Amino acid sequence: MRTPALQRCIQGLAALVAAIVVGPVAAQPASAPLPAAERATRHALVIGIGTYTDPAVPALKGVVHDLVSARRMAAAMGVPETNITVVRDEAATAERIRQEIDALARRVKDGDRVFVYYSGHGTRWFDEAVKAEGCTEGLLATDGRVLSNVELGQRLGPLAARADKMLVFYDACFSGGVAGEPFRTRSFVRSASTPAGELVTPKFTRVGAPEACAQPSNFRTRSLAQGLQPTLPVAQNVVHIAASRPDEVSFDSSLFGGYATVHWRDCLLGQAQDLDGSGAITVDEVTRCAQARITPSLAGQPGILGQQMTIAGNANFVPAWMGAAFAPTVAAQPAANTPPLRTASPAEILAEVHGQRDGSRRVVATVRQPLMKIGRDTLDIDVTPSRDGYLYVALAGSDGQSLYLLYPNALATDNRVQAGRRVSLPGSGGWEIVAAGPPGPETLLVMVSDAPRDLRGLAQAPAGPFMQTLLDSQGRARLQAVLGNGTPPAGCGQPGQPTCSDAFGAVLLKVETLR
Repeated sequence: MRTPALQRCIQGLAALVAAIVVGPVAAQPASAPLPAAERATRHALVIGIGTYTDPAVPALKGVVHDLVSARRMAAAMGVPETNITVVRDEAATAERIRQEIDALARRVKDGDRVFVYYSGHGTRWFDEAVKAEGCTEGLLATDGRVLSNVELGQRLGPLAARADKMLVFYDACFSGGVAGEPFRTRSFVRSASTPAGELVTPKFTRVGAPEACAQPSNFRTRSLAQGLQPTLPVAQNVVHIAASRPDEVSFDSSLFGGYATVHWRDCLLGQAQDLDGSGAITVDEVTRCAQARITPSLAGQPGILGQQMTIAGNANFVPAWMGAAFAPTVAAQPAANTPPLRTASPAEILAEVHGQRDGSRRVVATVRQPLMKIGRDTLDIDVTPSRDGYLYVALAGSDGQSLYLLYPNALATDNRVQAGRRVSLPGSGGWEIVAAGPPGPETLLVMVSDAPRDLRGLAQAPAGPFMQTLLDSQGRARLQAVLGNGTPPAGCGQPGQPTCSDAFGAVLLKVETLR
């Protein structure tokens, strides 16, 4: 038993604690992980077009499978079934698609998350309005009308401005970049990995597209991602996933759907690995997993030059919290072009959490003394949030191994903050943090969330009044999941009640401990 005068040193920083420590407490492992719960703040619009009114446009027999895959992807992202809108085949006219995007924009509230999926033909044409920039691309509706990249950017822009995160996935292509006769359905050369009876169709139509815009050698393209960027107030909040590069074809299989869709789905649902050992699986890691499966499935087919998925925007976004994020990393032989598995440092883990922030939620934070003498200087932080919320401060120690939650803590439990009102830590709570070493850089994550975080879900051990997060595979995953997902209060979203949003603003700070 120790007295309130206890001084407890923390590796990296030391705490002068006014607390009663009852005795050693064993580390608390978290309970077994569960799939992400449905949240009313998640929304999805799924568009799939396999048949077109123009008989010159090839049918895509695999789109029916893509619609099922997209719904499973949405569910993995926590979208309730009632919040998934599906528009398919003859119903997916250009005007209907416009109406559904506008309706989605009316439903989405500040801090919600949005998943938009399209499977069908893409096309490219020469537009007089943008001729200085070359060919323009777009998505082909069932009635033969095109939604251009510019129009889609304008319509999705208001969604992106309100959403905490918006993920746009389009399994289409915008060129005829395949040798031979790429614009018709073909059977694949049979191999051990090729199912019998599989028909493969490029997801591009040159109907209405002049030759100069259908050939990859002539591209100076305006992509869908580029079309959206000028309308975005915060690019941090959006990620685009395309099935192929602008000068490549993406393929539709009659047996299982788009190659990009089915493999990205499977990787999202558990096949992807946490390559950097951060505790979460990002869009980039899911896409790398999918690509590692697409490449061999197309290898050896005459005239097919490959299909490379691309990402624009926030590739570090964590789209779902499924079992894969909590599974221990397996030291299997990595696929070609796949980085070896490793374990992220505490500072890298905090950086990945920071990557999930909503860029529209501004947090201003400063350290009064960024260079701290060991044994003498104290850590003092000033924080001013742009919105009401809950303040959290985490520290990655200079030893490169330890990570602590400094605030809230056992001596300061009320972490509510108000927009525009500065908070100074440690304040008058009877606790302070003194630099203890070893010498080196410390990283601080300062975040203000719309909804409180349930810290009981962390794998943790006490460190004075603070919480030391365990950094085994489960501990890293729990840290990312808890900080990234809120615990909205009962009645949230109702008039006069707090928001249900998981969104948070955050900033990373650096301090240096010196001898």
